[in-house]
Amino acid sequence: MSGLLLNVVLAFSWALFLGDVNLRNLVVGYALGFGVVALFRGVLGDRYVSRTGAALSFVFFFLRELAVANVQVALFALRPQPNLQPVIVAVPLRLQDDSSITFLAAAITLLPGTVAMGVSPDRKFLYAHAIGLPTLDAARTSIQNVEDRLLPFLK
Repeated sequence: MSGLLLNVVLAFSWALFLGDVNLRNLVVGYALGFGVVALFRGVLGDRYVSRTGAALSFVFFFLRELAVANVQVALFALRPQPNLQPVIVAVPLRLQDDSSITFLAAAITLLPGTVAMGVSPDRKFLYAHAIGLPTLDAARTSIQNVEDRLLPFLK
């Protein structure tokens, strides 16, 4: 049985044990079930726990980056003559499949000041437009940081 399926079964079992299947009991049951699955992950032998941790890490990282980027763009909008420094950068990709590359492109496009423009035909480079970063390397590094956070749970 996969870790996710076991976790869902444990969540429903918890809610049924309490006698009331509602969202709060399911969430608490899911959290308790996740703890049980994490405790016995050596026996289960799947990557569910590590991938879930990587997904949560990406969500928190992305929310922080989103807040910082929104503040930066707002500051650009408030300045009478902002120094935007627009750049177009080619970022070497480590992600290979279409869905992973699409997820990366969508994630960086959601960040204000960055737009994914396309992918090279051989899927080795992602082309992006960015503003507000001092150098091409800084723009490339910021996109690679997003890819670094995606790699553990998309591979």
